[in-house]
Amino acid sequence: MNRLFLALTAGVLCALSFPSYNLWPLAWVWAVPLLYLMEEARPAERVFHGMAAGFVAWAGILYWIAYVMETYGGMSLLPAAVLLFLLLLYLSIYFGVFVWLSAGLIRSRWAFVTVPGLWVMLELIRSYVPFSGFPWTLMGYTQFPFKPFIQIAEVGGVYLISGLVLMGNVALYQTLRRKQYTHLAIGALVIAACTVWGAWRMEHLPVQGEPLKAAVVQANVPQDEKWLREKIAPTIETYERLTLSAVERGAELVAWPETSCPFYLFQQWEYTPRILDLSRSLDVKLLVGSPAYEDGKYYNRMWLLHRGRIEGYYAKVHLVPFGEYLPLAGLIEPYFGSLTGGVGNFSPAQKASPIGDVGVLICFESIFPGLARDLCNEGAAFLVNASNDAWFKTWSTPEQHLMMASFRAVESRRWLLRPVNHGISAIISPAGEIVQEIGLLKEGFITADIAPIHEKTFYTRFGPVAAFLWTGFSLIAALTRRRHGC
Repeated sequence: MNRLFLALTAGVLCALSFPSYNLWPLAWVWAVPLLYLMEEARPAERVFHGMAAGFVAWAGILYWIAYVMETYGGMSLLPAAVLLFLLLLYLSIYFGVFVWLSAGLIRSRWAFVTVPGLWVMLELIRSYVPFSGFPWTLMGYTQFPFKPFIQIAEVGGVYLISGLVLMGNVALYQTLRRKQYTHLAIGALVIAACTVWGAWRMEHLPVQGEPLKAAVVQANVPQDEKWLREKIAPTIETYERLTLSAVERGAELVAWPETSCPFYLFQQWEYTPRILDLSRSLDVKLLVGSPAYEDGKYYNRMWLLHRGRIEGYYAKVHLVPFGEYLPLAGLIEPYFGSLTGGVGNFSPAQKASPIGDVGVLICFESIFPGLARDLCNEGAAFLVNASNDAWFKTWSTPEQHLMMASFRAVESRRWLLRPVNHGISAIISPAGEIVQEIGLLKEGFITADIAPIHEKTFYTRFGPVAAFLWTGFSLIAALTRRRHGC
């Protein structure tokens, strides 16, 4: 019972580290109870306790999924809860594997280096599999309020920050368990060095290109009303009014949210002329979202317009599994086909390419660090994360989504515009600082002077190479100790 209590405590502390609880300092201690369980329990018990901790942690982070499936997925609460249970069970496996792999290393004097590398390895795996990955709320994201510290993301991405946070946990555990103060001192020195460098870096960020006054608009259209035919005209009127107000403030680029045009732009000509007329009347670039239908397939697109002309478009590459498409559709569509009923069954674009120097990330895509890297390597000078968080009402999801999207700005050292319908819209600096913000359930617009930046960070050029090296070292150490029965 005491061991299970420790596991559940670890899970609770982990969940509390993320929004909307926002007790981010707990991330530096959450794993300590879990580490205590590694030395004394049998292997099967370790895995069980690790999964118990993971289940509780993910339940506190992803509780809202069942409500989304019930409210918008056409499901009753019971089957929605069952699906959530299965997702939590799957994600808890990562915690169980972490405990199982780490048990052979925790007694080592170098555990504060090797054990975090195993956690980083599991985060990398989760970022790519299954169904193109689910890198939601990686541990490094908890440190978003700790701005000087997270600047190291330009070197190793959010994965490096996750590893450093786990290093702090293991060093603290070694101090409490074995009075190994040296490891805690080394860990503290590393964290302090990263923080000092980050504070310096925030004062010396690259500034390139002619300043551009950008605007983000938020119409605050409830999801229940968004696709109603009688609401299309009022929705367009709201965006027109907000756009004109932003232009009066000097905006040269105005970004609308994902599917801000709740119709097929350039196909439904009852409404399309209003968007084109607005674009023709203003000497600004207008970035708008709409669904598209082409060659028998549906796409989620953002269009860049200037003086009524299409300068380019971006179609979503990473779709939301069970939201925008059904994985293994032939097997599960008879049972869960209603999940995509609210948004349609979309097709992914084949490649992520910027529109000129605008790198677009649509909704869920902002949680994939590699996608932002691809856009910047293809020439994106700033990023736009257009989203529609109306699905999530006032639950913790909009805060979680904003936090994760903001890390893309730090990793790439790009300004990031975040137009969101019925969520939290923001303009974010290359340091990850929220310069302007529109809160939940509010209508409005915000503007800021941004600078197109073409300089590439180490992370943009080489990706999570630091994370892979750390992972490789830790995995070799774990396998070596197991081979020798340690």
